[in-house]
Amino acid sequence: MPGLEILDSHTHANTMPNSAIELMNVAGIEKLVLCSFVPVARNAETLCDHFEELCTFQKDRLDKYGIESYAFVGIHPLCIPENWRRALEFMEDYLSDGRAVGIGEVGLHNSWEKEEEVLLSQFELAKEYDTPVIVHTPPFERVRAVEKTLKLAEKAGVDFGKLVIDHTSVDTVGIVNDSNAVPGLSVKPGILSAEDLIANLDDFEVGLLNSDCANVTNTDPLAVPKAVSFMLREGVERSIVEKMCWKNARSVYGI
Repeated sequence: MPGLEILDSHTHANTMPNSAIELMNVAGIEKLVLCSFVPVARNAETLCDHFEELCTFQKDRLDKYGIESYAFVGIHPLCIPENWRRALEFMEDYLSDGRAVGIGEVGLHNSWEKEEEVLLSQFELAKEYDTPVIVHTPPFERVRAVEKTLKLAEKAGVDFGKLVIDHTSVDTVGIVNDSNAVPGLSVKPGILSAEDLIANLDDFEVGLLNSDCANVTNTDPLAVPKAVSFMLREGVERSIVEKMCWKNARSVYGI
């Protein structure tokens, strides 16, 4: 897609092999966001090492394949350590010196009472540092989870223009748009297809396309360029596609 910049706004590309990274670049991906997530984090220090990996080793690896990366640091609801407040201190270190450009991936998933406390604290950190936030939406009770997330964000005073509700689909996009938060558009099975994007283009054109790619999930590191190519072939205006695959993300993330 000559002349069309592509930014994948939510990845776990640190888990992908070099062959997949090379394909991402060949397919036109010039920039991507690395979201924090580790399968097991019993200690805050585990997350700190993960943040450092994203900001150094992974950044250098992606640079070699011609892809510029931006690290987001956060406590994912599926890996909350017992001493999670210590992890907040580590997050502050990375946000304050600019090594990380935002907070994510954070959110609600299973044990809501504890997760709500952790999420609210991270929203308060986002408010303090005026930074964008990428929020996870679980595969069940999705509407309820989004509504609760928005209430917590409002309580913390987060700038909704920098609040990305990721894994938004047809069932939640109305709530997200009505709140003036930003829909994150994860093109992957069970969440969102390229056909869904076109069928609901008026709702989705303010969103940020992403692959949510990781080697432990059913995702495709080329989901964004494939969706871009499909939309262009189906006659979607190039200016709209540009917004969804890079302009919106650059504005929301400030990159």
